[in-house]
Amino acid sequence: EAGEGPRATLTHMPPLLATAGDDGVALWDGGAVARRRFSPHAAQVSALRWTANDRVLASSSHDGSVVLSERDGSLFDTLRPQARGPDGPAPVLSVTWSPASRYLASGSADALVRIFDLQKREHALTLRGHRAGVCALSWSPSEVHVASASTAGDVIVHRVQGSVAAVCRADTAPPGARGDHAVRGLHWSPFHPTKLATGSEDGVVSLWETAAPLRGGSHAAGAAGLPRAVQLHKFEAHSAACCGVAWSAVNHHLLVSAAADGSIVFYDTTRLAVVRTLWSSDQSFTSLAFAPDGLHLACGAADGSACIFDLRSSDDSPLWSTRAHDGPVSAMAFQRASGAESPGGGGGG
Repeated sequence: EAGEGPRATLTHMPPLLATAGDDGVALWDGGAVARRRFSPHAAQVSALRWTANDRVLASSSHDGSVVLSERDGSLFDTLRPQARGPDGPAPVLSVTWSPASRYLASGSADALVRIFDLQKREHALTLRGHRAGVCALSWSPSEVHVASASTAGDVIVHRVQGSVAAVCRADTAPPGARGDHAVRGLHWSPFHPTKLATGSEDGVVSLWETAAPLRGGSHAAGAAGLPRAVQLHKFEAHSAACCGVAWSAVNHHLLVSAAADGSIVFYDTTRLAVVRTLWSSDQSFTSLAFAPDGLHLACGAADGSACIFDLRSSDDSPLWSTRAHDGPVSAMAFQRASGAESPGGGGGG
C-alpha cells in the first residue's frame, strides 16, 4: 500500500515535498507516513507547483482543470482553461507560476498555453505556436518571458509583458527525425536569464542560449519564421527518456536531470561536463524536483516510490525513500521553507 516502508525518518528535514500519482496528491515531511493526502482531481495529475510563499499548491490534470489547494488539502480555487478535445475537456499537461506568483501558466493537449491573472481572477492571455500538446513550461526569472515545450519536441519562448509575441524557438528533434522527442523537462536558469535547459524523450539534455532573439539580434529563422535559439551543448548521458531537468537555486553552474534508465546526472554547465551520476538499477524515474535549498533532490519512480537524496553526502543511496503512490509518481514539487517551519493556510502568492 502507498505510504509504507520508508527507508528512514529524517531528522534534518528538507522542505515539504508534494508528490502526485493516480491516487491523488501526498505531502511528505520526512516522516514514516504522508503528512496529508488529498484528491483534487478526477484523473491523473500531470504537474505540481507551489506558490513563492508556499501557501498554495497548483496541480494540473488530465481531467482538464488546474486546482489550487491549501496546504491542508482544502480547495482554494479551480481554473478551467476551457481547452476542448474530441471527447471533452483537453488534458492540462503542465503548469507553472510566475516568480512572484501573481500569474499562472497552463499548457494543454490542444497545443495552447493559457495565462491566468490570479489577482484579477481572470484568463489574461492565450499563447499559440505549437503543433502538439504543451507538456512543459518555465517562467523566466525576470517574468518577461515564458518558455513552453511540446510533445513534438519544439520549444517556444513567448514575451508576455509589453508587446506579447513569440520571440524565438528551439527544435530538440533533428530534421526528419522519427520517434518520440517530447520535451519532458524545461527550466530557465535562475542565474543566466537567457539560458534554458531541456530534457527530451530520447534522453538528450540540451543547453540553449536565447540572448540574441530576446535582445533583438539576428538568428537563423526556424519554423514559422521565428529566430532560432542557439544550442550551446548536448549531453547524452541517459539511455532512456529524460523525465525532468532542474537548475540548482544556489550553485550557478549546476544542472541535474533524471531518466527512465534509473540514472540521475549532475552537470557543470560552465565546463560542459558530467560531474556526478547516481544510479538506481531497479528504478525507472518518472519525476524530479530540486529543493530551493540546493541540498536535497527528490525523484519519483514508475513503481510509485519516492526518494530524497542529500547532496552533501558521498553516499549514493537515498537519505529517505517510501512507497508514495500505488502507480507511477507523475509529479513532484518542494516548498521553499523547511518542512518543519513552512507556513500553512492563506491565499495565493
